[in-house]
Amino acid sequence: MRTKIKNTTFVSVVFILIMLFSVSVYATVDNTVANGKLFEFGKDDHYEFSASDTFTSTDEADTYGDFAVNGNIADISSKDGVPSYEVSEGNLSVFYNYTDAVLNADVDSWHLYEDKSKKLNDLELDSNILKGAIIVQTSKDRLNWVNQSVTLNAFADVPVRTDAIYETTDVELLNGCFYRILVAYELRIRTEENKVLFVNADKYDYKKCVEVYEFYAFVDNGEIATETEQQSYNLGSKVKTENFDGYYGEQTLEAKDIHYGWDLGQFFVSGYTSRTEKDGTVVFLKNVGDKVTLWFRLAQNINALNGKDTLKITADPEGYDQAMETPRTDFGHGALIIRYTDYNNVKQEPTIYTNYLEANTSVGADTKVQLFEEGDYEIALDYQVTDDQLIDKIGHYRIAFKFSVRNGNCMAYPFDLQTGSELPNGAITENGFRLDLAKSRYLKINLKREVLTESADGLTEDTRFNGPAKDGAEYTQEGIYTITVQNEYTNQLTVKKIYVGTNDVLKAYIATGLSIPEINNLIADGATIAADGTIQLAPAKNGDATPSEEATFVIEQTDEVVQPEKDNSYMKFVLPAVAGFLLCFIIATAIMKKNNKKTDIIPDPEEQEDNQRGEQA
Repeated sequence: MRTKIKNTTFVSVVFILIMLFSVSVYATVDNTVANGKLFEFGKDDHYEFSASDTFTSTDEADTYGDFAVNGNIADISSKDGVPSYEVSEGNLSVFYNYTDAVLNADVDSWHLYEDKSKKLNDLELDSNILKGAIIVQTSKDRLNWVNQSVTLNAFADVPVRTDAIYETTDVELLNGCFYRILVAYELRIRTEENKVLFVNADKYDYKKCVEVYEFYAFVDNGEIATETEQQSYNLGSKVKTENFDGYYGEQTLEAKDIHYGWDLGQFFVSGYTSRTEKDGTVVFLKNVGDKVTLWFRLAQNINALNGKDTLKITADPEGYDQAMETPRTDFGHGALIIRYTDYNNVKQEPTIYTNYLEANTSVGADTKVQLFEEGDYEIALDYQVTDDQLIDKIGHYRIAFKFSVRNGNCMAYPFDLQTGSELPNGAITENGFRLDLAKSRYLKINLKREVLTESADGLTEDTRFNGPAKDGAEYTQEGIYTITVQNEYTNQLTVKKIYVGTNDVLKAYIATGLSIPEINNLIADGATIAADGTIQLAPAKNGDATPSEEATFVIEQTDEVVQPEKDNSYMKFVLPAVAGFLLCFIIATAIMKKNNKKTDIIPDPEEQEDNQRGEQA
C-alpha cells in the first residue's frame, strides 16, 4: 500500500489563508491548480524525464506538495499542450506548498533521503541536490529553457513552505512565456530490519521522483504593429563604461575594442501619436487608445557576437548600476533597468530584469519591454562581453537613454455631483461639480469663479476666485466657473464655462453668451428669462407682435479646443435685427414700385372718345 506523502488538510488551509490575503490586494483573484506529471526512476538514474513516456498525472499521485498559480487570470485555455493563462492585470505568483511530513517520516514509511548527485535531466547543477531541488525555468519556444531560480536542499532548508517560489515579470507576460517548474527528490523506505553482529543491515527500497509542471502565461494588450511603415523612434546607443563594476562613465571606443564596429541591438518606441522635445528629452504624446511601447530588437547571437564563436555575452554575478543606484546583483546575461519618475517628481526604485538577454530576447525579433503611461523614464541595459582567448578580454557596456510620455489631449471633465453625468460647456447645475482630469497629470488647469454683485450700475460681475485647480476637486459655491486647460506640449487651450446656482441672470449669461449689461438692458425692456437660461423678448410696443413672434436667445453649447480670441457674442443679437430690417426694406420697395407702375398709365383722349362712341352705338 502506497503511503500518502502530502498533508492535504494543511495545504488546503494554507491556500484559504492565501486567498483571504490576496483578495485584499487584487480586485479579482483566481487560484488555479495546474496538474503536472510525476516521473519515478531508480536510485542510479538522474531524473531523465525528457526521455521517458512513463508518468502519472499529479492529481492521481502522491506528490511532495501542491502546485498552484495565483493572480488575476481572465481566461484559461491551452497552448502547445499545456495550460494557457491570460492575465488581466499584474503578474502571477507561482506556488509549490508543502509540509515537513515526508521530511520527518519514520524509516518504515517513504521518507526524504539525501541525493548526492549534481545532475537533473540535462542540467548540470553547481552542487548536490541533497534533500530536494526546486527549479523554475522560462522559455520563449518551449524548446530552449532558461533557469530563473534554482533551490537545492530545498526541503531541509525550508521544511514548510507557503510563500511563492516565483513571480512572473511584465516583460515575460507582454511577450508571452512558457514556464516549467521541476521538483526533484529521492525517497526511501525500509523493507527489512536486520542486524549482523550488532551492525545495522536494514534493507531499503529507493526511488527518485521528479514532478514537472508547465504552463503558458501572457497579457493581451492588443498587438502593436512594428513594421517599418509604422511610426517608431529609435533611442540609445552603446558606450563602453569607465567604471567596470558600476557600469558608470564613458571611455572612447577604439578600433581594437572587442565591441568596435557592431551593435548588440536597438531600442525603439512605438504606439504614440506625435512627439516633441523639451529640455533635450524626447516627449511622446499619446491619445486615448494609444499604447506607448518600448521595444528591443536583438541583432546578435549572444553566444557568437559579430559572427565570432569566441565572442559572447557572459554572466556578471556582481554587477551594479551606479547611475541608477542599484545594489550589487547577479546581472546574469545582461540586466535591463527601468526607473520611473512620477508627476510629483518622485523617483521610484528602479526595476531590474536580470538575465534579460538570455531569457527575454530572440535574434531578429522585436521584444516588448514595457507599456508606458504618463511620466519620465530612464532606461539602461548593462551587459558584459567576453572574448575567449588565452587571456580573456572582458568589457562592460551600457545602452542608456531617457524619454517622457504625456497625454496629448487638452481636456478637463466636470461631472455633476448629484447625477454623476458629465457637464458640457455652458451647462447649468444647482448641485455643483467635480473636476476630473482623466489622469492627465501634466496639464495646467486654471479656474475662475464669478458672481453678481450690486453696484451703482446695477448687477455687475465680480471675480471671487482665479487660480489653479486640481484633479478631483469639488465646487459647490454659486457662480460662473470658467475652466481653462492648457497643454504646454501641444500649445492647445480649452475653455469651459459652468454655472452653479439658481440666479436667472447668470443662467442667461451662460445660455446665450450675451454680456451681463446686455442681459440687464433686455430685462429692463421687459424680457424674461426661462428656466434653461434662454431669453424671451417682450412684445413690440406697437402691439403688432404676437407671442409666437417673440425672439428667443440661446447659443449652442459645445466643448471645443480653442485659441484665445475676442468676444463677438453681441453679433448673435445684432445680426438677426439687421437681417429683419433688410427684409422689410426689400418688401416695402417692391410694393412702392408696383404702385408707381399703376399711377403712370394715363389713357389717350382720342382713344377714350372712340370707345365711348362704340358703347353708345
